[in-house]
Amino acid sequence: MEADKKLFAVFLICIFVISSCVDISMATKEINDEKFRNTYEDMAVEYEKCCTKCVILCAASGKEKTACETHCGGECVAQILEDFAEDIDKMKH
Repeated sequence: MEADKKLFAVFLICIFVISSCVDISMATKEINDEKFRNTYEDMAVEYEKCCTKCVILCAASGKEKTACETHCGGECVAQILEDFAEDIDKMKH
């Protein structure tokens, strides 16, 4: 009976330690998300501007709008990754 109590106590301690680690890792993620929120928003704004401008220019050249959207989407992602490379690198670490 005494061994059962000790085993149960060890079990409870393990559960407590694991739950504490999960809470800490979730808090760290929330802090990082908030820290880089402006970068995420800036990237979204720049992507939207790039796509809008590119699609207008592409469509004016006589191409189909859907073809322009596909083409411009890829170009704009590449441009955003290049422009925000330093910020993206900071997010990784």
